[in-house]
Amino acid sequence: MSDEEAGAAADAVAAAVDVERNEEPSVVVADAYTAVAFPGCEVFSSWLGRAEEDHVKDASLDMFMGRYYKVEDDGETEGDDAAASAADRRSKQEAVHANYELFDTPVWRARKRQLITKKLDYLKNKPNRCSRNATGEADLGMAINELDKIRRYGSRMLVIMIGVGMAVIGFAIVSAADGLHDVKINYAQTFMPDYRKGFAVHVGISLLYVTIAYIPVAYRPIVAGSGIDYAKAILNGITVPEASGLMTMLCKGVGIVFTSAASLPVGLEGPMIHSGLCLGANAWRIVPRNIPAFDTLFSDRSRRDFAAIGTSAGVAAAFTSPIGGILFAMEEGSSFWSIQLMWKCVNATATTLLAWFFLESAKKGFGPQTIPLKFALQNGDGETSFIFIAVHYWEYFLVAAIGIAAGLIGCAFVEINIRLTKLRRRLNFSKPLQLLEVIFFTVLMASLTWNLPLAYTVCKKDSFPDMEFIQFNCPDGEYNELATLLLATPSTYGLKHTFHAEAHAFTIQSLVIAGCVYLFVLLFLFGAKLVMGIFIPLLYAGSCFGRAIALSLKLDPFMYAVVGASALLCGVVRVVISLTVIVLVEATGLPYLMAPLLLANISARSVANKLSKSSIYEKLLELKDIPFLEEESPKALTHRMLHARDILSSRPLVKLPSEVEVAHLVQILKDYSSHGQFPVLHGEQFICMISQSDLLVLLAHKGLFYSAADKGSDLQATHRTITHSELRRMYPDGPSLEDLEASLTEEDKSCYLDLAPYVQIAPYTFDAHGSAERTYELYRTLGLRSLIIVDNNAQPIGEVTRRDLYSFQQEEGSEKMKAA
Repeated sequence: MSDEEAGAAADAVAAAVDVERNEEPSVVVADAYTAVAFPGCEVFSSWLGRAEEDHVKDASLDMFMGRYYKVEDDGETEGDDAAASAADRRSKQEAVHANYELFDTPVWRARKRQLITKKLDYLKNKPNRCSRNATGEADLGMAINELDKIRRYGSRMLVIMIGVGMAVIGFAIVSAADGLHDVKINYAQTFMPDYRKGFAVHVGISLLYVTIAYIPVAYRPIVAGSGIDYAKAILNGITVPEASGLMTMLCKGVGIVFTSAASLPVGLEGPMIHSGLCLGANAWRIVPRNIPAFDTLFSDRSRRDFAAIGTSAGVAAAFTSPIGGILFAMEEGSSFWSIQLMWKCVNATATTLLAWFFLESAKKGFGPQTIPLKFALQNGDGETSFIFIAVHYWEYFLVAAIGIAAGLIGCAFVEINIRLTKLRRRLNFSKPLQLLEVIFFTVLMASLTWNLPLAYTVCKKDSFPDMEFIQFNCPDGEYNELATLLLATPSTYGLKHTFHAEAHAFTIQSLVIAGCVYLFVLLFLFGAKLVMGIFIPLLYAGSCFGRAIALSLKLDPFMYAVVGASALLCGVVRVVISLTVIVLVEATGLPYLMAPLLLANISARSVANKLSKSSIYEKLLELKDIPFLEEESPKALTHRMLHARDILSSRPLVKLPSEVEVAHLVQILKDYSSHGQFPVLHGEQFICMISQSDLLVLLAHKGLFYSAADKGSDLQATHRTITHSELRRMYPDGPSLEDLEASLTEEDKSCYLDLAPYVQIAPYTFDAHGSAERTYELYRTLGLRSLIIVDNNAQPIGEVTRRDLYSFQQEEGSEKMKAA
């Protein structure tokens, strides 16, 4: 539904409520516009007006058009020094969360009316007959359709740019990481058979890489880790300072390139997904502000939608899996999902994949490309043979058993890793010690990957040159099993070896050693101050274990390598749908493996959830005290028969009059800086809400101030207004309260400010007698900053915030731990 249709529907509902109460609403009808006045609140008769002076001849509306509905100049620029000097400071206020509501303020309605009127005049004067209806005249519907078309085209262009941008970023990260890793390994092997010199070079270059990788983490600590936990939080509606900035994306990319090149067991996928989130969340910055039809692209709703689109593109770039990207954004993050958003994600992920293939083709000189067939093997003569897998019903029990074992391992991994992360927090390492820690793990991993193949050498004839086996210390024409498993990058060659190498390419012992090395080093490494992901290392370790199980039972190693990889990763991150699609399509290409994969993943998730409900990312969000709200209402909230009035926030509900003294407003903002929005009263009646960001912008425009003598006046001269574009021009950046207070004189503070044109009309409220479970559902699905709770007289008695609802999730977790 478009903004115009939503506004018309809201007015129709208001009129219907009046009729139901047997009260005659004040209605003036003219063409397609209707003005509705709420009984007992005359101030709204002009707020809800939807007519230009040409269409409605009403004295109150004519007066209001002059006061509040200021005609905008599309090419004007804002030169307010106090506002411009405070750019980027708003993003640092963690307590103020994003809002998913549509714009619905008087100045926004005036903006829409002005745009429709201009477009209508343009169509009337346009000679093209396609712009006219059957009677040969331009009508209101055509004008609205033309404006919607402009918005849709602008949105689609942004989606395409996000897809192309993510493909370029992902391709650059993968190419740079693989290139640096190959340089290191190839240079170290030039010293063979002098293994000591080769080992020294291997460790030395790895230390150089990891030192470079630590620099962006030291500069911006928030880039440490995979970033998927922050992606989940942002898509859930939480504002996390710096987590979605462009500098964060740059530091993330540099960090993961050198971390991966240092041969540490890390994956590229987590940082690439986080990079996609940052790219999508900042897409609005390239939208020209002088095009009025693009106003909605600057809202919190659009920014969060584009963040979800960027996340989907990041998954598509990480796994070349467009469907997996869409499912990941839907399953793991977005609290608000729609068909429209899904199709935008489809377009972005498809664009990402096409751009990625184009870059790969360009890298090879645009020559003919060979498409690798999954589970296709080549023999020594270069002939291709295909593997057909026969799965017996009894093997489903074995698959379920592997899933259960993976769930147990995953649960242990999460609990031990979180304990290690808490220990790191208690020790509070300085930056030199943080660097020393990552140096230690780098030396440890480099030593294990270099010396274990020397200690346990199994050489086999290399009959498959396309598999990129590593010779290491074996004779020419042969490869070292363990060196191939440990020294190859998991994302590029490792999974290719375990998924596609012939059945007896590796022994059980080599597979178990490689899987254990990756799993245990990753267990202690994840949480250190490095940019890293864990998807690929866990997939790789699981594929080694799955292949080893199959070989020990003389079963098909290909299917069980895939099952083991998927189950182990699911036991840690608890993702079923997107993970199944990613592994099924991108790793196997065999759709009939869906049932075994789902069975293994569901078994792993069920067992892990029974012992510990949260995944590692949710545990990290809890550890960082980020209030992520799950889709299901907490049992601690549901089973106590609580009402909305029982879960009110402990912080006071601060109300503002529609005409507020500047000094009083400044003091309110100082005392209650964590409040994202404030109720506004007209007399004693609650009428609307206004956000903290809008209040700060209004204080920056001193031309809006008027003296106490003019309070309550309806004169245009005493109540100057700014337009919606002026109000939102700097959003989400904006002025800081400290700078504004310093710029205000005593005379300014004694003035008044009219909030009426800028308030959110008809805010979401909930009856105090309603259930707490419905309160939770309404808050989460609508993506609200706060939910106002009202009494029987529709007067606010308190509010419910994200923190209030999140506390019940924490309580449920603590009760489970006590029961366990």
